[in-house]
Amino acid sequence: ASYPSLKPMLSYYGDFIDRMKFMQKWIRDGIPFMFWFSCYFFQQAFLTGVLQNFARSGKIAIDQCIWNFSVMKASFVPTEHPPVGAYIDGLFMDGARWDDDEMCLADSFPKVLWSGMSPVLLKPVIMTDDQHDMNKLYNCPIYKTSERKGVLSTSGHSSNFIMWLAIPHSCKGLHSEQFWTKRGVALISMTDD
Repeated sequence: ASYPSLKPMLSYYGDFIDRMKFMQKWIRDGIPFMFWFSCYFFQQAFLTGVLQNFARSGKIAIDQCIWNFSVMKASFVPTEHPPVGAYIDGLFMDGARWDDDEMCLADSFPKVLWSGMSPVLLKPVIMTDDQHDMNKLYNCPIYKTSERKGVLSTSGHSSNFIMWLAIPHSCKGLHSEQFWTKRGVALISMTDD
């Protein structure tokens, strides 16, 4: 069995070796400050683990926890673990791009199919402490592959959909969540090349 991939064999092999190196470095050097989110076979297990660590540390029922997100600058390199949650990287945006200067979604550059997404802080919070203003955020779906379809597994999870990531949809009020939804903007954890 393998992780889902639409890469040709040569690229798949290189990706597989990179994943193995990430895991070996983790074992050798300890828990990384930033996690390569695309590296996991089953990202939902990683997400559940981060939620469980938060819930257990505060003796909170896990079903009372939700995600808040902070997109970091593309140049961000953490030197320590966040107080709560986890930093992730390795995502690609399809249908738009992340504007690192304005810190919001923007139109893709001409002839660019996928653009790299800046690192993100996944921050679990108690529902009552939700800091998101959903009127200013686009619930961007994250998929494992660009196929954007999957089947439900026996665990109830999609074989391709990972989660929703709430990110600022407009810095100057020009666009709305509906605008980006109609464009089909999504994040994917690996490109097809």
